[in-house]
Amino acid sequence: MSTSPRVTVPVLLLVALVLVLTGARLATSSAAPAPEHHRDGTLLDFDRKDGRAVLPFTSEDVPKAPASFRRFVRSELTRTWKQELGGLPACRTSPRITVDTLRTDGFALGDVFSKPLKSCPNSGGGYIAIWAIRKGAWKQVIGTQEVVDCSRLERFDIPAELGIDQCYEGNEVVPYTHP
Repeated sequence: MSTSPRVTVPVLLLVALVLVLTGARLATSSAAPAPEHHRDGTLLDFDRKDGRAVLPFTSEDVPKAPASFRRFVRSELTRTWKQELGGLPACRTSPRITVDTLRTDGFALGDVFSKPLKSCPNSGGGYIAIWAIRKGAWKQVIGTQEVVDCSRLERFDIPAELGIDQCYEGNEVVPYTHP
């Protein structure tokens, strides 16, 4: 059975019109609005000197950071020294944290490492850390030595403004632009 072009064209146009109208109606009636991100924090950039923290922790360590973050850094350095380096006196100055950027609304990016010391056998190594305030306290939410999965960054609502400009989407590295 064949149909004439006179019947096929109007039927196809009618189907297309119905699909367009239905699609437009569905898009406007059921789609949730995109969430708006209102960030109230100020971005702080740290240089090598004012972003550095080491034990014994002093007022010279990350002086521009909020007090809550400074307490967190001090506790992380102490934890690393005691738990990962055995609390050996010769290892006390090995743990280091370097802060690159910090958002005053609860996000920070930097490095966690232990300086190799001959007197401290397990020292050496490190990774990039992303910290965020969760349930009222600073926590390390990501620690890595490579590009992070985009969905993981978005799950923690990590702003690209920290200096994170790429992420993995599947097997491809793509630009990261999360507000």
